[in-house]
Amino acid sequence: MRFSSLVAATTLGLVVALAPAAPGLAGQAERQANCAAVGGTLSGTGNGNNQTCTVTTVVVAPDVPTGSPTTTFGEDRPAGEPVTVDTSQPVRQPDPEVTTEERDTGEATVVETERVGTPVVTEEERDAGEATSEDVVVAGTPTSTTRTERGTTTTTQQPTTTNCRRVNDDRSAKPVEKCDRAVLTTRTTPTTIVTTTTTPQERVTTTTQPRETLITTTTPVTEVFTTTQPRESCTTTTFQTQIATATTQQTQRTATTTQQTTRTTTTTTATFRFDRNDQPIIPSGTPTATPSTSAGDPVITTAEVPGTPVVTTGTRPGEDESDVACTPAAPVITSADGETREDVETATVPAEPTITVTREEIDPLVVDTEAPGAPIVTTDTRTTGQTCYKNPSTAEQRRNRC
Repeated sequence: MRFSSLVAATTLGLVVALAPAAPGLAGQAERQANCAAVGGTLSGTGNGNNQTCTVTTVVVAPDVPTGSPTTTFGEDRPAGEPVTVDTSQPVRQPDPEVTTEERDTGEATVVETERVGTPVVTEEERDAGEATSEDVVVAGTPTSTTRTERGTTTTTQQPTTTNCRRVNDDRSAKPVEKCDRAVLTTRTTPTTIVTTTTTPQERVTTTTQPRETLITTTTPVTEVFTTTQPRESCTTTTFQTQIATATTQQTQRTATTTQQTTRTTTTTTATFRFDRNDQPIIPSGTPTATPSTSAGDPVITTAEVPGTPVVTTGTRPGEDESDVACTPAAPVITSADGETREDVETATVPAEPTITVTREEIDPLVVDTEAPGAPIVTTDTRTTGQTCYKNPSTAEQRRNRC
């Protein structure tokens, strides 16, 4: 311990010595601050040669066991569920319960018979075979209508004159007329007279459906089951029982172990002188180490250890035990109806046929007859913008004769 403290102090002094010189003037305040920085106390008066810095370090070593540990035990307490075991066979108790009842014995025997019910007769009329049909077409009163149909129009053009007026003297023997040249357009459309004769018609259908009467005779037949069940009368004597038991309850307790310890504290004092930069670096004498021993903190551990088991005795109810004595009793006879079937007999006799008459309008009979009609003629006169002369008398008029 002493060697370690000295090394620590020397190392600290070397670190301080290697530090760069502090700026400013050296003096009492500077040495005081440098000594305090390394955890020391400044002593002495005057300049640095007469003053020292004393550094004291305290090292506390870990606690070490001393002497023998002591153990104390706590109270027992239950641990886990108790275990109960039987220690005897069931023992019958006095005052049994006695009951008497009747019950079935052996297999029941069943005898099957039939019961015939009252027949039911029904009659139903129904179709017999396919129906036959006969169709007749009946004509009604015819009606006639006429219409005119136009054919393809033909067009013809021929020259003509219009707006003629006399241009010579009225006393002349032959009138001379000046006319406008024109074109006469004639359009002729032939026509046809169509006469339509419509005769209404209807289809009369006569249907004959053969019929017959179905006579059904239904007789219900029911199954009857007669059951005979043997019986017996039984007397039951029931005893309650008790079983002796032993219950074991495991226990546990807490064991506390205490281990005493000692603690060693080493105080090291080192004195340093100051260098020319007022740093506490030069050792002054040999450091002193003073060890001291004191009681440390005790180490206390706990553990759970088994305790003394607790055993108790008692009883519990066992299964009931019964004695049964039986004697024959009167059998039980029951009767039950089963399924009912129907025996069916049928017969048929002819019935009156069903005749139905239906009328249905069908497309009428239409006949068209054609005859030529009067043609439709239209005319149209259009002037050409030119003039001509009728009965021309001069050479110029004759050149433009109509």
